[in-house]
Amino acid sequence: MKHNKSCSRSVKVASEIKRVVSDYLIRGGVGSYENVNPLMIVITDVVVSPCLQHAKIFVSSIDGKSSDEYIKFLELHSAQIRKAVGDNVKSKFVPELRFFEDTSFEEAQKIEDLLKRL
Repeated sequence: MKHNKSCSRSVKVASEIKRVVSDYLIRGGVGSYENVNPLMIVITDVVVSPCLQHAKIFVSSIDGKSSDEYIKFLELHSAQIRKAVGDNVKSKFVPELRFFEDTSFEEAQKIEDLLKRL
């Protein structure tokens, strides 16, 4: 039973982190940097460890640019973003934030293309 409670809590915290980080970017919590516009970043998913100390944040871009630039941008501002999470998410810990490219759309497209070939 405790395991389910822990999983449920990490899912709730993940959902809150997703909302907070998305809102923070939209509100201009971090300004544009060179050719990176934070409004073009989409937070597609957040996965929080059961201990609530680590969060993987998956991102994609609206403008079709490589997510690498956006990930570097987010990592550069991770302390600010983490502070926003700490200020707005009720949790025992403020998790360490790590950013990753969400490749699920590309993977889905590859599968769809393969299925069309059949």
